[in-house]
Amino acid sequence: MKITVEMSLYPLSENYTEHIIKFIKSMKSYDRLIIRTTAMSTYISGGYKDVMSMLNTELEKLYHNVPDSCTVFKIIPKDLNIECGYLEF
Repeated sequence: MKITVEMSLYPLSENYTEHIIKFIKSMKSYDRLIIRTTAMSTYISGGYKDVMSMLNTELEKLYHNVPDSCTVFKIIPKDLNIECGYLEF
């Protein structure tokens, strides 16, 4: 099953942008996933197990290093066209 995740990360620290950029770069190292970043959130698309495994690994590392963090997710069980940034009806 393919899924698309919209994720926003909010590290509650002074150097929050550094943590966000590091986290996004870590996610982009997974070849089987499509990662697109906008000014407000990051979109992740791929197989369910691949996406969830990556999130499990990367969030555990993040929370170990930046325990005062908040993450917000939307998960859709479809392969959305995240390259376009919008849907036409």
